[in-house]
Amino acid sequence: MTGVILSHRLPVALPTRAGVSVVAAYLACYLFLDWISFADPYGPLGITPWNPPPGLSIFMVLHYGPTMAPWLGVAALAAELLIRDVPAPWPVQLAACAWLAASYTAYALLLQRRLRFDPALATLRDATVFTGTTAIAALVIGMGFIGIFVAAGVVPPADFARTVGQFWIGDLIGIVVTTPLLLTLTRARATTPKVGALETVTQFSAIGIALFIVFGLGIGAELKLFYVLFLPLIWIAMRRGLAGTSAATLLVQVVLIAALMLGGHAAGQVLDFQFLMLALALTGLFLGVAVEERRAVERKLRDKQFELDRSLRAAAASELASALAHELNQPLSAVASYTRACQLLQERGDPQGELPAILHKVMAEANRAGTVVHRLREFVRSGTIRQECLPTARLLANAAEAAGPRAARHRVAIAVEVTGRIADVLGDRVQVETVLHNLIANAIDALKEAPGERRVCLTATDHDDAFVRIGVADNGPGLAPAARASLFEPFATHKADGLGLGLAISRTIVEAHGGALWHAQRDTGAAFCLTLPTAR
Repeated sequence: MTGVILSHRLPVALPTRAGVSVVAAYLACYLFLDWISFADPYGPLGITPWNPPPGLSIFMVLHYGPTMAPWLGVAALAAELLIRDVPAPWPVQLAACAWLAASYTAYALLLQRRLRFDPALATLRDATVFTGTTAIAALVIGMGFIGIFVAAGVVPPADFARTVGQFWIGDLIGIVVTTPLLLTLTRARATTPKVGALETVTQFSAIGIALFIVFGLGIGAELKLFYVLFLPLIWIAMRRGLAGTSAATLLVQVVLIAALMLGGHAAGQVLDFQFLMLALALTGLFLGVAVEERRAVERKLRDKQFELDRSLRAAAASELASALAHELNQPLSAVASYTRACQLLQERGDPQGELPAILHKVMAEANRAGTVVHRLREFVRSGTIRQECLPTARLLANAAEAAGPRAARHRVAIAVEVTGRIADVLGDRVQVETVLHNLIANAIDALKEAPGERRVCLTATDHDDAFVRIGVADNGPGLAPAARASLFEPFATHKADGLGLGLAISRTIVEAHGGALWHAQRDTGAAFCLTLPTAR
């Protein structure tokens, strides 16, 4: 043999020595499994209730490729001659073993290449494909295998159906138990859930207790108590996934076979036990795969959430930079003006002694800029707000004044309308002004291309005894119905250069103050309203 295949995805030839080691290990394991499972044989062919060697053979083809096919036949023939001692001429046995090797190789290749079966058994689709096709393949292979011996006169034609049934269920149980276990042992360890040693001991002790309840109490109701075995299997599946359930199922199967050997059960009971063992094996397989699939989805969700959080942090940083540009424009402009005044006074010798007062104003504006940076960063990082009493009318006037230069560039008039005596509001000045600046900026952007007079109106009215309502409205084209549905969702924007975070962050800030921010329906233009708690 020149080598075997290392990967079922990309075939890679191994050195001859490594190939010989793999084949020798396979043959030894095949004979050992056939010997240890040779219990309660049926008919002249020695068909057993549980036949794990085909599961090993399918795994070898899935893992190493079709070059293992001849060795599948060698292993089957050695088992027939050394263990089962089938009373048939060697050409008949050779033909039967060749049929087994070719059939199981073809089945494994069909799984992998045509049905796109993932040997990692990562999804319920893979488990369904595996179990469904195994049930069909085992039946077809069994009919061909038994048919060879019927044609040779070894098996009476009248026993064909029963012998095929025994072969089918024995091979099906062996494959469903053995192949998934071997596949889980050879896949990446990162997919195997980590469970503590104490819990592992407890879980397998639970299997022992369940087996004792079924077989050790001696009450003669093993079939009725069989459901007890499902309880520890479900526990292990939920905690350890497919790897744990595969090992647990194997342990249960071994004990069940031992019980059949030592218990002296009738033939009808053996068949009943076979179907119960099949149900247990299938339950363990599907539970384990379901848990693995759920954990894979959870890992993907965590990864996506991490990416989303990182994107939101980057976007928040961008939004913070935009807010800082708005907030810092006024104090920095004032600092520049006051500094220029200081230069002029210094050149003139400061005849009136105004220099100290102007320098004090420079310091005040510089401190204000520092406060803006600190407070906005604090909110973006932790959501912290520092509430103070804010005169509503003055709040709107400051917002209109800060947006004045931008409005002037686009020939937009900003009006402030405060009717009656409006209560002061309670809030973080920097954060509330940031919200107002964002709403006013959106209104100005909506009016950039609007024909005729362009107006933005800031209003303040009593909402109720506990809240003041502030409105920002424009006479622009308004919002399309499709845009209204996702206004406050992150990254939803109709601007070519927008991030879609301004309204989402603004609503977050307002809600952190205990208020609300919404879009108000109107016939022309767009209007946004927000409520802030009063300082009464």
